[in-house]
Amino acid sequence: MGRFLLLLILLAFSNSIHAQELEFEDNCLLFQDTKTNVPILILKDSILYKGNPLVKSKYNHTEYTDKLSHYISYTIKGKTYLVNSGTGPVLEYRNDSIIACNKIPKFQNQYSAAVFVYNEELYFFGGYGLFTYKNIITKYDFKNKDWTQVQVFGDEIPSPRSNTYSYIANENLYVFGGRENDPSNFINDKKCDDTVWRLHLPTMHWYKMGKFDSSLLGNNTYLSFPANGKIYLVLQTNCGTIFEVDIIKNSIKRFTEKTFIKPTQIYYDNSKKEFICVSLLTNGKCKIFKANLKTFLGKPVSENGFILPFYKEISTASVDFGIIILCIVFGITIYFKRNKKNNLLPFTGIIYKKETNTCYYKNKLIDNLEEPELRILHYLIENSMRFVSLNELNHLFENENHTESFPSIVKRRELTLSSLLQKLSNLTNLPEKEILENRKNPDDKRIKEIKISPPFLRIK
Repeated sequence: MGRFLLLLILLAFSNSIHAQELEFEDNCLLFQDTKTNVPILILKDSILYKGNPLVKSKYNHTEYTDKLSHYISYTIKGKTYLVNSGTGPVLEYRNDSIIACNKIPKFQNQYSAAVFVYNEELYFFGGYGLFTYKNIITKYDFKNKDWTQVQVFGDEIPSPRSNTYSYIANENLYVFGGRENDPSNFINDKKCDDTVWRLHLPTMHWYKMGKFDSSLLGNNTYLSFPANGKIYLVLQTNCGTIFEVDIIKNSIKRFTEKTFIKPTQIYYDNSKKEFICVSLLTNGKCKIFKANLKTFLGKPVSENGFILPFYKEISTASVDFGIIILCIVFGITIYFKRNKKNNLLPFTGIIYKKETNTCYYKNKLIDNLEEPELRILHYLIENSMRFVSLNELNHLFENENHTESFPSIVKRRELTLSSLLQKLSNLTNLPEKEILENRKNPDDKRIKEIKISPPFLRIK
């Protein structure tokens, strides 16, 4: 009896080692089972491994369209769904079986789209298919088992694109990068511009956040995954540089190269704080790799601001824009030379020092502002070259738990803005109209916009 138990233990241990060292072809699908939180690996639509370590299991399924390697997994309402990457067919992984949820053909319309879940609903943004790039948003209707297009709003919206990087934080979808059509050579594509976009999901309204320094990422291709309110970009070559992008804190960190991974699929296990990926080996085969995210990353080797301040955006503008700026500067110089007396008038506004991120009035630090008031002031300073809609300030007051309603966020925003203006007015003895400019949006008169009055602000 003792020998029999020992034999069983050795056999189980042997199977475990074999599963962990399993090598396979890239025609596979890796995802996490929502109910058990264990990894599921399906090879060639015919062999299923599950568990930790991976153990071969029986593969049950109904008929479905296309290869499973063309599907993406998502968790919705505590269930695991597999969605065709071009949209159309939707499957569910349930009780170790794959079951088709609908019977519609492949759309082949939104490959390499930004896929996200909001309010337990599945959305696709952009993508490529049928010879065109897209900037539409589609949503899967679980009741009708079909897809519908979602209406969006905004003065400007992102250009049609695929392979864009995206993630959700505080009820906002952030989008940047990607590939788009090249009008000068329609056979090829090109990088999208460096704009960072924000989609406010409750209202489906697009906003421009600013520009990011795309030179940090270069022309490389990255596999991305969201974790802990950030997005991680993993280089898909033998020199696996990893970036951590946190748009809320406006930072991008680069971590030491991980030469031993070349991921083709990846997901993050939030319960264990681990990422699990299919990694391509030098022999052309694949292997499962997993690691604790924090331990794997280690310490960053560099850190930069992600969204560039307006004064850095200007330096990357077109030559025509630069000529216009030079003409304006030249005109201002001539004006002050002809009006020396007016040039001697004292400056009555505030000075912002970008190196220390602090504001001064008459060489004294302004230290009587509360943290929410500082958030608004710094945001208006960073965007002082343009008018900002009041609703654009809402994201400064949204919390991570999404517990506040939209009216309560607006009320806190209005109270904070009013308090900020009153304090600045009392400090400088200037009326509020000389501190903040107001206007109605030229295209939509219902939208109120504000910006800091240029004579009130100097940036050093």
